[in-house]
Amino acid sequence: MYQVFKGLTLLLLFVWYTGTYAQSTNPSHNNVAPIDSLRNADLYCQINALEKALEILQQQLLEESDSSRKAIIHYKMAHIYLEQGQFNFALSYLKKFQSYQEAQNDSLGIIKARIGLAEYYRKQNQYNDASSLLYSVLNTTQLQNNRDIKVLALLGLSKLSIQTNRYSEAKSYAQQALNISRQINAPVLEMKSLDVFVLLYRTLGDYQAAFKYKCNVSDLKDSVVISQLGYLLGEESYNKNTQLADINDESIHIASIGIKEEHTTRVYIIALSLLGIFALVFFILFRSKVVMSRKLKMKNKELEKLNATKDKFFSIIAHDLKSPFNSLMGFSEVLSLQVENKSYKEIVNYSRSIHNSTRKLFSLVETLLQWSRTQLGTTEYKPEKMDVRIVTSNIVSILKINAEEKDIVISVDVDDYLIAWADKDLFSAVLRNLISNAIKFSRIGSVINVSGKTKGSFIEMAVTDTGVGISKDNLQKIFRVDTNITTAGTLNEKGTGLGLVLCKEFVEINKGTIAAESKLEKGSTFKFTVPLSTNLN
Repeated sequence: MYQVFKGLTLLLLFVWYTGTYAQSTNPSHNNVAPIDSLRNADLYCQINALEKALEILQQQLLEESDSSRKAIIHYKMAHIYLEQGQFNFALSYLKKFQSYQEAQNDSLGIIKARIGLAEYYRKQNQYNDASSLLYSVLNTTQLQNNRDIKVLALLGLSKLSIQTNRYSEAKSYAQQALNISRQINAPVLEMKSLDVFVLLYRTLGDYQAAFKYKCNVSDLKDSVVISQLGYLLGEESYNKNTQLADINDESIHIASIGIKEEHTTRVYIIALSLLGIFALVFFILFRSKVVMSRKLKMKNKELEKLNATKDKFFSIIAHDLKSPFNSLMGFSEVLSLQVENKSYKEIVNYSRSIHNSTRKLFSLVETLLQWSRTQLGTTEYKPEKMDVRIVTSNIVSILKINAEEKDIVISVDVDDYLIAWADKDLFSAVLRNLISNAIKFSRIGSVINVSGKTKGSFIEMAVTDTGVGISKDNLQKIFRVDTNITTAGTLNEKGTGLGLVLCKEFVEINKGTIAAESKLEKGSTFKFTVPLSTNLN
């Protein structure tokens, strides 16, 4: 419905625009000001109708004779091509714009050209070239005190810092840009600054903060688009505070000064204008309702997730923690009351049972603490270059003791020189958990395969067993905290059901993905990815 009303409003405005443009090109109506095609193109860019904006600019370029306006058109077309990913076209038009500004010795135009080229280099992952241009611009604009250009340079540096994982710098640059935009009352620049915050928090995985800034962008974008639409509705200098009644009076006044034989055409145009205004008002009210509805749905989903997390936590407290405590209290009580009557062998057996229960309890508490940190968003992420083969071999050597208790062999096939960019602790926790699960659900005397290889710009790790497998229904639920799937191992080993949930969250913090394949009584394969360090060079 939202898209339908939006399309209807734009259609009505387009019909009005066509009629007005026809009048403005008629020699008998010189009192009607012509529509500025460049501003029309800007409006279409604001509503993401890039193809339409490009069409207007291409037509204007063919008709334009003024060199300075041609240069502006080149600059606007270059930015649209950058948004579309057509980098060759973008670079071509940026070079044309730069050449004109250099020929005119226009310092401000040359600076704008550098910002455009920096954006091109950033999108092409040529970070050194991009940062060099942006820093030179920032130094120049500080001398000239041109705050509009300074905002654009700061935003470019912020996006560049996000791509190179320098998040504190990115936030600082974005905040400076936002503050300046508000000081100079530049809503378009303020909107761009807020957009960078959305990108930053989405990259950091803080979707709640990203959503908050996205709502601010949406509200501000409505204001900007309405301002631009007001310009299209017949005012050369549009004031945001003009009332709808004033627009109506102006339309009636325009109709009254027309030539008599075209009275019918003017009335038709005015009717369409008023219809467009009413449609616009209805569209704004409807959009507000839709946005509010979306916010409520998101809040409901968050509450459902929190309830599921709470239920899972109490389930573990009530059941899984109770069992090892019972064992500890039972065996320790027997030792304390009957130690004198027991043989040395019996005392050793009781001590081993107490030790095993304590180890399981410690493991469970450690898992709960890790899980609670992920829920609170306090899990540390410290990526570094990491040799996957060495880390994998260390983990396997530790877990071989557990595997030997079930006469299980762990086979390792990890390619040489696999260097990942990841948090070593998170990577180790995921791999350790997956191999431990494979041991738990494998039969005595079986083989577990651990492999690692390059897959595109990532490293893919796989843990494969020939154990009991997972049913098709449960396979869809194993990474969800609200389903509470726990299964005993082949020797009745117990678990919390949190292991795979933690694995998924740790993998995603490490900028990777995780998936599972399984068949009952055939075995399972768990795969997860981490970025190659070469991605960041």
